[in-house]
Amino acid sequence: MLARSLVLVGLGLFTLAFAEGRVINILDPGTAYNREVSRLLVWVMWFAAFVSIVVIGALIYTVVKFRKRPGQEGEPPQIHGNDRLEVWWTAIPLVIVLVIFGLTAQSLVRLSKPPLDAMKIEVTGHQFWWDFNYPELGIRNSNELIVPVGKPVHLVVTSVDVIHSFWAASLVGKQDAIPGVKINLSFTPEKEGNYYGQCAELCGASHSNMRFRVLVVSQEQFDRFVAGAKNFQPPALADANTQKGETLFQQNCASCHTVKGTASQGKIGPDLSFYGNRTTLGSGIWEGKDKDALLEAWIRNSPGVKPGSKMPPFPGLKDEDVKAIASYLNGLKIEGLDFSKLPKF
Repeated sequence: MLARSLVLVGLGLFTLAFAEGRVINILDPGTAYNREVSRLLVWVMWFAAFVSIVVIGALIYTVVKFRKRPGQEGEPPQIHGNDRLEVWWTAIPLVIVLVIFGLTAQSLVRLSKPPLDAMKIEVTGHQFWWDFNYPELGIRNSNELIVPVGKPVHLVVTSVDVIHSFWAASLVGKQDAIPGVKINLSFTPEKEGNYYGQCAELCGASHSNMRFRVLVVSQEQFDRFVAGAKNFQPPALADANTQKGETLFQQNCASCHTVKGTASQGKIGPDLSFYGNRTTLGSGIWEGKDKDALLEAWIRNSPGVKPGSKMPPFPGLKDEDVKAIASYLNGLKIEGLDFSKLPKF
């Protein structure tokens, strides 16, 4: 039973570590935050190894030395304590705990200082998606946090419904998103890439599907994104099918979703202004070919493909209507940006 449990745990960890072809690594040295955590972990692991060796060694010594030998009858000589030994085995763990406490406090102080020139981003958790607002830039995006490489980022994390937890493991530590509370989290991404993120706090039926991405791009790409987002106007509708999709979107989706430059200004669901630039669908669940293949199923019946999704199904839409809306959404993009080639972490 124990062996079977260990195998299952190992398979689960392996699946998590290599999900979607990514190596999700809390010790990835891509940020100063993770390097600080790694430094602290090394100290803790050395102390843990020392304690394990001493305890296991003492146990083996005791078992071997005081084992019952052939021909031995009755109880062996009884030992009623050793004051000097008891002082040592109390003092040494106390010193270890104090050292770890000091190192941890030092790391917490270092990590809690927000950089003076950091870019502020408001992160809001919803069941079951993420909203990213750039108040200083006047732009908003959903489920994909886009930041420039080498630029300090100051996140203000909160929630509008239940407790969530923002965690992009290869970039920064996890931070709870608590309704009515704003909590600060800072990091500086040091290499470009598409970083996997996950809600790390059980928050409802689709908790495991409440994912996101952090897209770390060059400063030039980020500036292009900001300029395009600030002045975004939907591209000209290419054909009659796309025009039909826009009309259907206004009729069925505008009360919940925003598309900048149009009458769609809903705030209940994710902002879809730049959906065509997204690398994922369904709050980070599907990407690449799966994203394109499942878009129509998502529009038709979101809870059918993501249990717990609060987007209602639209059984009255015909197949051609769904295709038209999908065509309209795929056309909502800032030209000249392609995040699909970023390395994955």
